[in-house]
Amino acid sequence: MSTPEQLEIGIVGLGQMGGNMARGLLEKGFTVTGSDISEDARAQFEEYGGTPVETPAEASENADIIVTSLPKSQIVESVYLGEDGILSTAKEGTVALEMSTINPETSEKVAAEAKEQGVEFLASPVSGGPEDCHAGTLTIMVGGDEDVFHRNGVQTVLDAMSQKLYHVGDVGAGPTVKLINNVMSHSNMLIAMEAVALGRDRGVEGDVMLDVIGNAGGGSNQFKKRMPRVLNRNFDPGFTVDLTTKDLGIALDMADSSDYPMYVVNLVRNLYQTASARGLGSEDFSSVVKLYEEHTNSIVDAPYEVDESFGGY
Repeated sequence: MSTPEQLEIGIVGLGQMGGNMARGLLEKGFTVTGSDISEDARAQFEEYGGTPVETPAEASENADIIVTSLPKSQIVESVYLGEDGILSTAKEGTVALEMSTINPETSEKVAAEAKEQGVEFLASPVSGGPEDCHAGTLTIMVGGDEDVFHRNGVQTVLDAMSQKLYHVGDVGAGPTVKLINNVMSHSNMLIAMEAVALGRDRGVEGDVMLDVIGNAGGGSNQFKKRMPRVLNRNFDPGFTVDLTTKDLGIALDMADSSDYPMYVVNLVRNLYQTASARGLGSEDFSSVVKLYEEHTNSIVDAPYEVDESFGGY
């Protein structure tokens, strides 16, 4: 098994997720070169001990493994295929781990272009927050060549980043599984907030609902993770309303391409879009509870500060 010290990592995208991925890899002994369009993000990365550069091409030219964590499908395509993109400098045999939430078609297109240049591409979207990126406790769902997935250095990097690691099929399967996960997660959050706002309006304390429902059939991982923060009125973003709306839009586009109706998800996205229009776009997606509180005489809170580690983050 390759050791971290033997591997050169190039990472493109040093935001909340990518920056914390880079930080975690550096702390585990990997050599990491990183690029981001934000000067502040590059400066923070340098404070972590990484080597900042300005372009994806520079981040990739000496890399054994490339990691990308980016906000949109179009940006992923540009970062890989553009003039100063990853494929302009990545050496033959390099493996790219594309960890963004994007549409399957983009993954398949970039994978085909990479293959022509001798670069292996694994669509490797993740589930988890910035803290999981830092701690190496992500769930990673990998689509692509299974032999490449099991390759020595690839496993070293993926194991350093994950608590749960799955090979889910071909390249397109990675983003497909991720989008299905997000559809279920975001829909779950919306209905949970709709329900607890009613419970609170009927006089039930928020901490009671957390304790009972968190251990009953209506509970979920998202409910247990986010509800303590809601009760403390802490809506600092782990995952924003705007990103939620974006991901649901990608999932709906995927469904449209299969001529498949998603009746509930259309409604869910519309409600998150409403939350964004009300100024909640940059808050955590649990802040959608505020839409429902407008129709009650109470807010979803608790009579004391709740331990936010109830369900982890």
